[in-house]
Amino acid sequence: MDCARLLLCLTAGMALAGLTGGCGAGRPARGDANETVPVFVKQTPPPSPAQTAPSPETQRLFAPPETVRAPALNLPPAPPSTPAPASASAAPEPASPPGRFIGWSTNGPAVFANYLVEGAPRPAGAPSTAATNSVFHHYLPDSLSHLIWTNFIAHTNGRNTRIWSVRSHPPGWPNRPPVVQWNTNGLMWGMKGLTGLSPCWEMEVNSGQVPVTALTRRHGYTRGHSMGPDGFRTSFAGKRVWFLDAANRIVEVKVAREVVRVYKVHKREDYTLLLFDRDLPPGIEPLRVTDEIDTWKRLGMPALPYNSPAPRPVFLTEQGGHVSAGIPGFIVPTGKGGDSGSPNLLPLPGELVFFGGRMTTGPTADMQRDMDELCRLEGLDPARYPMQWVDLSAYPTSF
Repeated sequence: MDCARLLLCLTAGMALAGLTGGCGAGRPARGDANETVPVFVKQTPPPSPAQTAPSPETQRLFAPPETVRAPALNLPPAPPSTPAPASASAAPEPASPPGRFIGWSTNGPAVFANYLVEGAPRPAGAPSTAATNSVFHHYLPDSLSHLIWTNFIAHTNGRNTRIWSVRSHPPGWPNRPPVVQWNTNGLMWGMKGLTGLSPCWEMEVNSGQVPVTALTRRHGYTRGHSMGPDGFRTSFAGKRVWFLDAANRIVEVKVAREVVRVYKVHKREDYTLLLFDRDLPPGIEPLRVTDEIDTWKRLGMPALPYNSPAPRPVFLTEQGGHVSAGIPGFIVPTGKGGDSGSPNLLPLPGELVFFGGRMTTGPTADMQRDMDELCRLEGLDPARYPMQWVDLSAYPTSF
């Protein structure tokens, strides 16, 4: 991983932790070189009759907000300062416009309605004040953000952030397996890949810390820092890792060997890969993966400022057994000490896709090479255990 990729990964991870209430997380400073200034794509007044008439879809998407009326989705009412989505990826106009509509702006996949907000009346002769307020309106229909956002708002009614309804260590743990049950009202329940999230393993510092995510039927992923020296090892050999199938049946595997990659030691990467002593059964679904940097580009980050009002539902798990979506009502802190290595997940329709860990490295060709070498050291055929990659090339990048 080169320096530019590392910087973007770390910046994105810190910003996500900040968006979801994490402690000590940062945001890019104003005026950062990566921050793009919105560019107006349409100005009022509307085109004259002599100009070519836009298509009905264009008229719908780029009409002034007061003319947009779409059927509601039975979502709970939003507070006045945070309009709730109504249809597709559009957000309805607030009850009273926040000023005079002056045009549209876009920065990546999101489109914002811009309003001129006049300041309070000033004494005669005093300079007047005004400001421009941007309100998220919709995502462009061919963007990855549009796919994620529309799927999210269609499947969140009655859902909550808890992943497991029960997760505890019984007396005699780890010689006895953990007590675990899925929360069937959770945001992620029923999605492909969910069973690839381990609720517990023998080397967790405290419950939920140093979590293991299955990326193949033989390989588990967790953080690299604070896991010991860099390299191929057998320090965790024999340690137990537990998974839970959709029928709440515990599946136990043991670590055969591991490789640790520590930041600043091995190509500036940070992860641990565990090789299991046997294949995970069909009831446990390893997560498919996608490139971390490519995912951020197609979601509009960092072309969209991290404090942008555009919604960005990305699922981040945390040690307490919750998942944060970064959307009001579905936010939990995800930047606490001990959350490192918790998976960052792209919520595609019906599927969770792994694209990185909290402050740790996402999937790379080097990671696959390490997986292959673990297999060879254990006498396994590496060709049987590749990571399964999701192709996002159909969605445009924002920069």
